[in-house]
Amino acid sequence: MKRFLAWTVGVLLILATAGVGAAGWYYSGMVIDPSHGQSSYPLEVTAAAGGQVTLRGGTDAAAPGTYGLTWKDGNATLGKVLSTGPGTVTREVLKVRRGRLETGVRAYLDRWMWGHEDPRSALGLPYKKVKVPSPLGDFPAWQTEGRSKTWVIAVHGRNANAGEALRITPAFHRLGMPVLGISYRNDPGAPAGPDGKFHLGASEWEDVAAAITYARSQGAGGVVLYGYSMGGAIVGMAARKLTKEPIRGIVLDSPVMDWNGPIEAGAREQGVPLWLASVGKFVIERRTGISLAELDHVAHAQEFTVPVLLFVDDTDTGVPPGPALEFARIRPDLVNVVRTKGGGHVGSWNVDPEAYEKTVTDFTTKLPTTSP
Repeated sequence: MKRFLAWTVGVLLILATAGVGAAGWYYSGMVIDPSHGQSSYPLEVTAAAGGQVTLRGGTDAAAPGTYGLTWKDGNATLGKVLSTGPGTVTREVLKVRRGRLETGVRAYLDRWMWGHEDPRSALGLPYKKVKVPSPLGDFPAWQTEGRSKTWVIAVHGRNANAGEALRITPAFHRLGMPVLGISYRNDPGAPAGPDGKFHLGASEWEDVAAAITYARSQGAGGVVLYGYSMGGAIVGMAARKLTKEPIRGIVLDSPVMDWNGPIEAGAREQGVPLWLASVGKFVIERRTGISLAELDHVAHAQEFTVPVLLFVDDTDTGVPPGPALEFARIRPDLVNVVRTKGGGHVGSWNVDPEAYEKTVTDFTTKLPTTSP
């Protein structure tokens, strides 16, 4: 009997361990497996007339500021919230850019403003499509015009694309600074990494290095690195690794400064217990060979040597701002932090575009013209 009980307990432990391992594998895939394309349109248009639109659904329809409203075949620019009702929000419609905004349309609130467009179609700015050479192959990118010898290299977030940087591109265009909106490994149309997984900045920084080399080959004397979300994690690694490159400064918008926060936040959003998130972290490191501790920019704050402009939104639940604020506390000599409220993840521009752009312009124009 004792032998039977011991055998039963052993089998149950094996099954439990296998179940935990499988769950950790699944959750790790949610973090490191690329997933591109818009698959969710949580908002329903219930009325659209007279320069107004009423929306039902979603969790962010009442976010303050300026946003795009993007649906399958169209896009509009939304302004202020006019009123709210039971489960609905009515907002000002500033412009319908394409498609028909009508009752029944399913859409999402677009913090990028113009969906998956380019500088000409979204902003009317001249640009060209270019290829950034790298050891993995050629990475597609777009490049706007400008006479300045200081270029901006814009690095988008996880499962996003270069269109994320369109909001700030006009500000740099007014300064005469070319903007290079890049792709990186595992993006659509870009070379895949050796294992086809996101490395959360641990290898993607090499693609930023290739972009810097390209910019210099085209006449750039220095660069400003601009990173959104996971792009901020990538920019942070590039700034730490490429100390001999002419990086004049970096701008970080809702950056991942420590992966523990967003991984645990994602677990809470999915209803996954935090202990399983810890298993997921363990599996992530084993599946990719990366070290989450090495990607912790807060712990490595002393390695940064150039000025940093940091935007965080206090209502960001996807990438909690705590680590970024701690980074700013540790390096007040380098970091200028701007806090907004209500915009959510990468939504600081949307809360107040004019103030955001002025801050970026002031920061950029005061950067040194030579590397430290």
